[in-house]
Amino acid sequence: MTGVLPAELGEHAFLRGLPAEYIARLAQVAAAVSVPAGHRFFEEGGRAVQIWLIRTGRVALDLHVRGREPLIVETVGGGQVVGLSWVCPPYEWQYGAQALAPTTAITLDTTAVLSYCDQDPVLGYQLIRRLMTVAADRLHASRIRLLDLYAAPSQQAGAT
Repeated sequence: MTGVLPAELGEHAFLRGLPAEYIARLAQVAAAVSVPAGHRFFEEGGRAVQIWLIRTGRVALDLHVRGREPLIVETVGGGQVVGLSWVCPPYEWQYGAQALAPTTAITLDTTAVLSYCDQDPVLGYQLIRRLMTVAADRLHASRIRLLDLYAAPSQQAGAT
């Protein structure tokens, strides 16, 4: 892991447009990471303490479904975000995440980010708005995937 310059952090789509003073503050708790394909970022149910701003690569978000292979809910890439569960109690991952290709990202220490948000509600509001957009997109992707998974057999047969 290496440090991240504010200019690098501000280039990520998730933070683009955030005021420079907030980017500078977040850069203090940011690190650049590079992981190989197959790397598990986290497991469903684990303690959520980081967010990853994906720069390059592909990451699968998955759910464990008893009696099946993990269900990939969504695949994200450059400019997207992995790890939203750190925002609300009980601070446990709702999905698992695995790199499908070599991936570079910026990770933020969310314990520090939450502290910054408590100290500056305007920063907190800006981040929550951005996170809610990601969460709404994730929820929609999960809904579509689950509809596919649990569609009645006659509906699946008619789709071919």
